[in-house]
Amino acid sequence: MRRIATAIVTLVAAMTAFAANPATGQAANADVSIAAVFLDAAAVMQTTGSDFSKSYTVIEVTVTPKGGKPLDIQPDDFLLRISSSADSSGPMAASQVLGAGGGLVLQKSQREVIGVTGTNAANVGLVQGRAGASVPAEAINALQSKILPTKTTADPATGLLFFPFAKKKPKDLDLVYTTPDGKLHISFR
Repeated sequence: MRRIATAIVTLVAAMTAFAANPATGQAANADVSIAAVFLDAAAVMQTTGSDFSKSYTVIEVTVTPKGGKPLDIQPDDFLLRISSSADSSGPMAASQVLGAGGGLVLQKSQREVIGVTGTNAANVGLVQGRAGASVPAEAINALQSKILPTKTTADPATGLLFFPFAKKKPKDLDLVYTTPDGKLHISFR
């Protein structure tokens, strides 16, 4: 009995330590520095008010231009590669995450839309949703305000990137940022 209690305490401590110390990564070159934090479901819930049924891999990035030179920041300059499956994707817009518009949507029921996916040849777990077109503009704008902005700046910019991959481990991720001087690869620890 004592061993079971010790094992439970150890497991809870390990889970708490993981949540308190999220996986992070960074990379830099002469023009820019990138810092990234992998957000688990609890952190996504705290940041956005929803965990999106754990349907996305969410990464918070901070892009810091160097040397006082303005940098053109585009979320589409990021690509997430999954080393265990050779899949990759760019980030999604807020309207895609929320399932606005038509297309295929991940959903639990006809009323609860979870999001849009552009990849899944077998359409496993996908149905054509009716609720996808009725996402309020306020909800889209609220989520968009948390996403990495598209802008030209000499100051640091921070925001979220949503990728259409569910339940990925940080150690399997390679975040690639394309700069004018080449690609930066960010691994998570």
